[in-house]
Amino acid sequence: MNFYRSAALALDHLDKHQGSVKGSLAAAKVNRSAGESKRILAPTDPTPDRDVLKQLLTTVPLTKLERETFRAKGTPSSANLLLVLLHDLLFTPKGKIEASEKWPPKEAVLRHSARLKAELVRLQIKAGKSSVRELGKAASSTVEARYVRWNPNVELRRADDFSLSALHRHLAAKGFTLLDAPVYPVPDKSYFMDPHLSEHLLVFPAASTWWVGDKWYESGAVILQDKASCFPAYVVMDGWEPTEGECIDATAAPGNKTSYMSALMGAEGALYAFERSPNRYRTLCNMLQKAECANVQATRGDFTETDPADYPNVTRILLDPSCSGSGIVNRLDYLVDADEAEDDEQAERLEKLAAFQLQMIQHAFKFPAAQRVVYSTCSIHAEEDERVVAKALASAKGKWKLAPRASVLPKWERRGLVDELGNGADSVIRCLPEDKTNGFFVSCFVRVEEGQVAGTKRAREEAEEEAEDNEGEEEDEPEDASAAAAAPPKAKTAAQLDRARRKKQLQKKRRKAAK
Repeated sequence: MNFYRSAALALDHLDKHQGSVKGSLAAAKVNRSAGESKRILAPTDPTPDRDVLKQLLTTVPLTKLERETFRAKGTPSSANLLLVLLHDLLFTPKGKIEASEKWPPKEAVLRHSARLKAELVRLQIKAGKSSVRELGKAASSTVEARYVRWNPNVELRRADDFSLSALHRHLAAKGFTLLDAPVYPVPDKSYFMDPHLSEHLLVFPAASTWWVGDKWYESGAVILQDKASCFPAYVVMDGWEPTEGECIDATAAPGNKTSYMSALMGAEGALYAFERSPNRYRTLCNMLQKAECANVQATRGDFTETDPADYPNVTRILLDPSCSGSGIVNRLDYLVDADEAEDDEQAERLEKLAAFQLQMIQHAFKFPAAQRVVYSTCSIHAEEDERVVAKALASAKGKWKLAPRASVLPKWERRGLVDELGNGADSVIRCLPEDKTNGFFVSCFVRVEEGQVAGTKRAREEAEEEAEDNEGEEEDEPEDASAAAAAPPKAKTAAQLDRARRKKQLQKKRRKAAK
């Protein structure tokens, strides 16, 4: 604990006097061993890491969220104490705050650990960096936009006017100008409605922080959510009607996608949200309450352990499971250590993740009334994206197929990898930092109607039978004509005769149907 106080005191002195780091350590009367002094220098040095952390704290304002712990006045200052705590949690190989579990500042920071790491990953991906260590000042300089989602659920359930038109008026009063068309980077004090999610998503300059302490954010009427993170909910709810059935978000925490699904449902119907982690479940519940998601039933449990028969009316399922690059599911250890990992180790890890991801999709396919299943990741690896989709389709044996492009954000230009999915690549979505979003992947499966399944299965069986018959005929054919003339015809097996008989019967039925 003394270590963090010492580092924060040094930062306080540095901010006040703008001297050298080592001078600030001495002025703050920090008397540590050579090894610990070197450790203190890391978070106190005004380097890119510190710039990134400051940007992170504008998005996750811990001084406001944890007012009792991080008071406005104190020694050391709360702002700099947070910087050194977050540095150890997010930028060191150990990835932890080395202090007593009962120390209030540590407890306060860890309550928001998942959200902090998710936002840091967003910065890392937007900067196009392979690891958090490479972020630096480039992270803030390459970010061209900040996304804010309007949440209509609050307008539906609160007496105050939280409509989209009221939000435009509120922003105008704050000095913002609504642009008619997208412009990147977004000009200062300007914003526009996103062209792909024009009913809900607003796009602001990267440095915007107008929502901090604002009633719209505090009430849940606006939610900070990256554009790509909105896509899975938007795709899974495409064309949904309240009379259709119920929905599931299989891995719901921290709740951004769940709350968007709820909003797209008009807070009607039933939406089941699963989260197995106790801490993340509490975060989910807080988000759902704040966002007025009245139609969501949160369950602390593992989606893969549910009995599909218990949900006979569920027609749509969203799957956003653990993946190698996901901050949402607390995978920062991958980002920190990626540049040190051996290729074999990474391949093994991706293989394990892909096996789990496939298991989730296959479980979703078992829900009796399910018609639409969306699978998404914030990974750019084909092992977790297109290859998982291909394996899921193969295991479905014709009962599920990819939804057509027309119902999977057709205007989004970047699609899947053709080398991995062939023609199916046009049905899935990929996002990269140059798209002004996080790196993301979205796919959508739809159930094949019974008649179509039967036809597909019959065609497959006929093709297999014909191949087997041809193979048998080739085996029976002698190498030369003289041998053919001399050799007696080889009798067909019972199985071959049975297949031939069924084939003739099928042909007769088709001729009758044609008449």
